[in-house]
Amino acid sequence: MKRPTSLLAVLLAALLLVGCGSSGAPNDWAEQADATGKGLPERNFVDACMAANDDLSEAKARSLCECILGEVQSSATYEDYRRLEKHFRNNADQVTESGLADLFPWFTDAVATCDT
Repeated sequence: MKRPTSLLAVLLAALLLVGCGSSGAPNDWAEQADATGKGLPERNFVDACMAANDDLSEAKARSLCECILGEVQSSATYEDYRRLEKHFRNNADQVTESGLADLFPWFTDAVATCDT
């Protein structure tokens, strides 16, 4: 059974934390990699996404969030993602799922693909 995902909740949490902990804006996903090889933006995306999906078990939330991250990384550049982040930051009170689908279909497609 498919669980309705709040795309905006996933987006909000992920975008708020994608650059946290860096001395400046990260330039790519792999920046400040840890021992596992995951960059700070990747870790922040997954952590924030999991927090936004706290109604799921930790394992299911991690699986969902890592899937979304993988889909985003395979269908968009990091710069594309930064444009999404900037759009959300500048228009947070006006962001809608349909607007995101129009402007950033690779993100909404990633969430739809993984939300099964």
